[in-house]
Amino acid sequence: MTADILIRVLKPSDAQAYRNLRLEALAAAPEAFGSSYEEEAPLSLETIRDRIPVSGPGAIFGAFAGDRLVGMAGFAVYERAKASHKGVMWGVYVQAEQRGQGLGKQLVQRVIDHASRHVIVLEAAVGMTNGSARRTYHALGFKPYGIQRKALRVGGVFYDEELLFIDFQQSKA
Repeated sequence: MTADILIRVLKPSDAQAYRNLRLEALAAAPEAFGSSYEEEAPLSLETIRDRIPVSGPGAIFGAFAGDRLVGMAGFAVYERAKASHKGVMWGVYVQAEQRGQGLGKQLVQRVIDHASRHVIVLEAAVGMTNGSARRTYHALGFKPYGIQRKALRVGGVFYDEELLFIDFQQSKA
């Protein structure tokens, strides 16, 4: 399993490691993220540091093998008053050599546990072609509520996403 992996909330001092892993993720799996390598590569380290939440319910969880960041998953709460009961899981990624050990599942579970203390509904979107992630999300309690056709376009190719949610009030009933 992943006994030598530490999962914790990222701090601004983790900005360089986070930037490196985020750019790796965007380059390795462009169809899995709404942002692109080309959009984020030019961003300054200060901009990346400022994107790491330091207060409030938002958080980016990082999985560390020693001092190396090898996985991540983010959580944000919608800012608008009428939607502030909802949050979204975003940016889930595990380096290729760390996959198949349950690390992605651990990261997603950390987001779920954290979100359950801050929102009523947790949303996520996952590429229809990413069977492994879809199975993990479903196994952890996410329910599908739709498919967004042509959600992303990468190099002229369209990708559909499955839209998922967990209703924490429903799951307690």
